[in-house]
Amino acid sequence: MGRNGMKAAGGVHNRWRTLKSLSRHTVSPRLAGWSVLVGLLSGIVVSSFRWILEHSLRLATRFYSVVLPAHVMLLIPLILGLLAASLIIGKLVVSQPLIQGSGIPDIESRLRKQSSPSFPWWSVLWKKFIGGVLYIGSGLFAGREGPCIQMGACVGMGLSGSTMTTKTYKRELVAAGAAAGLSAAFNAPIAAVLFVTEEVYGKFNVRIGIAAFTAALSANAVSTMLFGTAPVFILPRVETPHFGQYWQMAVLAVLLGLIAWVYEITLLRSHSLFTLMRIPRGLRSLLPMLLTALIGISAPQLLGGGNALVTLIGNHHYTFGLLTAFLLIRFVLSQITYGSGSPGGIFLPILTLGALAGAAWGSLLTTAPFTSAGTDGSGIITLMLILGMSGLFGAVSKAPITSIILVTEMTSYDLLMPLGFVTLISYLTFDILGGEPIYDALAQSHE
Repeated sequence: MGRNGMKAAGGVHNRWRTLKSLSRHTVSPRLAGWSVLVGLLSGIVVSSFRWILEHSLRLATRFYSVVLPAHVMLLIPLILGLLAASLIIGKLVVSQPLIQGSGIPDIESRLRKQSSPSFPWWSVLWKKFIGGVLYIGSGLFAGREGPCIQMGACVGMGLSGSTMTTKTYKRELVAAGAAAGLSAAFNAPIAAVLFVTEEVYGKFNVRIGIAAFTAALSANAVSTMLFGTAPVFILPRVETPHFGQYWQMAVLAVLLGLIAWVYEITLLRSHSLFTLMRIPRGLRSLLPMLLTALIGISAPQLLGGGNALVTLIGNHHYTFGLLTAFLLIRFVLSQITYGSGSPGGIFLPILTLGALAGAAWGSLLTTAPFTSAGTDGSGIITLMLILGMSGLFGAVSKAPITSIILVTEMTSYDLLMPLGFVTLISYLTFDILGGEPIYDALAQSHE
């Protein structure tokens, strides 16, 4: 072979090595196919979980608002039922500690390790499902998104061990399942991918990103067939804010950063209450369940993770004092609910707290002397409510891009500029105060 022929052969060989090297960092059709399957199965599991929770919350709200006032003697069976549910949840948590809380910190730590992720996926999956239904379905101030993310990751883990083909994609399929779980929980596939890459995995990786996006779209297709295309928060249309309103948004953003700082400090210490009270681990869920029952009797509209409440306050005018009271009640009880260590997330409760803080600020802006300064009372509460959700979650999670896209998908509003403005300032305020990403802090606190 001549010199030119050897050069040509060498060039082909080098290009082949380059293409082979690049293939390690790209997504193969096989991985995409497995990601679709992870998304579909996760969508089925999570949509079933979401359906049960939504109907359970409707039943709980009706029970507290209609049935119990007419039949007071049902209070005794209610307490006995909550005790039984607490005992079941306690047994599930003791037998499988990985189902405690939201589950996101555990998935996050596993995906960020150099070693291949491995955990007892089937045990976590069914126990998280049952524990979450009993705990969140009772109307507690806990979110569905954490359990949904963990259950989706379990589906990915289960499929990653099914054949020799999938073992190569174990990390990718677990991440894909996590994204699918969040996507099906909120009908927010883009935010789900961003959350997994920005917060859970901690860095962008093409294989992780594409696998997560494929699974998220597949899961969203399943949840859309069951729940429709309506956004999670159904709110009145608002006008894009004018330049003169940015000072109002700046004040709100700083307040949200302060709330985020207090929220993280209290959440990380929330388990200490149960330690001080010497409540056995098997009965820790009973305290928040009984406190939630008291709230249900007096204010049933506050029950649940918060999506129904956000829609309610966005479509009806509440006074500044009442919104502030709602904020304080949900803040305190959300901490107690999570501190018990029972299955339930903080994602949706954080969004709800942000919505209440924003709505309270908006309500204040509709009163004198702000109204005399040219503030348009029409739509201002809804605007601040939406900004409050993005600002608080973006600060607490330190995932501002995810927060902006998530709220946009959940409300169907074109408010990216105001959302970005408020989220950035609240994020910086929280950062200046020394706040840490909440899921990182939770993971460290359990080490």
